[in-house]
Amino acid sequence: MDGARSEGAEVFLAPAGNCKDVVGNIPDGMEVFSVETLDEAVEAVRAVGSGGDRSELDTCEAQ
Repeated sequence: MDGARSEGAEVFLAPAGNCKDVVGNIPDGMEVFSVETLDEAVEAVRAVGSGGDRSELDTCEAQ
């Protein structure tokens, strides 16, 4: 995540099973969404890309 953030990423998709390792390690300015399936990943990318509502997406912080 640090490498992605240093390259300008503001969003990161993490496998739901890895969220326990993500919490507490999220770089400032980055939002991490938890995904379990490819469909969830596509949904997250579409919501972020369109500037749509992200409130329905799972985050690692919420787990």
